[in-house]
Amino acid sequence: MTAGIVDIVTATTGTHVPNSFFDGIGLTDEWIRRRTGVGARWWIDESDSLEEMAARVCAPLVARHPDLPIAALLVVSSSTGGAVPGIAQQVATKAGLPTNTLTFDMSAACTGFIYGLITGMSLCNGGSGAVIVCCVEAMSRMLDKTDRNTGPLFGDGAAAVLLESRPTFRDHRWHAGSDGDGADLMRGKLGQGIQLDGIRVYHRAVRTMTETVKILREGDAGAGVEPSIVIGHQANSRILQRVRDESDIGDAVFVDCVENFGNTSAASIPLALGASLRAGTIPTSGRALLVAYGAGEAWGGVTVDFEFAADLLDEHTGTPA
Repeated sequence: MTAGIVDIVTATTGTHVPNSFFDGIGLTDEWIRRRTGVGARWWIDESDSLEEMAARVCAPLVARHPDLPIAALLVVSSSTGGAVPGIAQQVATKAGLPTNTLTFDMSAACTGFIYGLITGMSLCNGGSGAVIVCCVEAMSRMLDKTDRNTGPLFGDGAAAVLLESRPTFRDHRWHAGSDGDGADLMRGKLGQGIQLDGIRVYHRAVRTMTETVKILREGDAGAGVEPSIVIGHQANSRILQRVRDESDIGDAVFVDCVENFGNTSAASIPLALGASLRAGTIPTSGRALLVAYGAGEAWGGVTVDFEFAADLLDEHTGTPA
């Protein structure tokens, strides 16, 4: 048996911030949409903790599958500020997982969900049980909101997926890479703002994501498998459309939810997946091709089967976006 995605819960809480928020620094809604595709984003309350936000999306997965042994929880975030201890153990306790659950934190910036899936599916395939991959981001806490280059780009959110091995799932595939020489292209620390070399990031994101899509498509095609959906890291609609135009995705549905969330770093792909499922714009089962590029530099992609129960598709913790 091989692992696939069988359940999802997402959350966007706090303040819904339209583009008009940035009128004061001379950026219009039309300009932001034209350059990035972003129409609004969510910023969590200052009093809200990442571990509480993560637990809100993990707890329903635990509750909905009481007879499924969940062996591991991976909490993926670039917003924790490097604090010790990490938040995974607290999230597990708050979500109701037993104390014999393997829990750990992971950070790979905007590629974090892909790295988390690769790791989580490997654990599932080892026969240990199901795995939760949770992404939680508070990018607003890393922003200088008066910075015209980065202020409008980022949003906050959380999402968790449940991975399970099933005999009907086809083998998943992954391709990933990194290059530490590109570490200066994107940098950020809590309270110090994000620095972004926008032009170089744009071109490198298009190139690496397009190459990754082609590699994964070739691998799946050799096994007679075609994607049902393609979801790229939701950073910028212009990047996504270039990737779509330069890749052969066949008849797959191409997902772009940047307008509603902005760049939520590691949480962007599962947030887009959850939103598309609730909107009914993608099928409830099939093959997903997921691809991302982020700071580090780190990039990667996964093709994986998914199957969601129809009666769970309206589940959304927090304020619906």
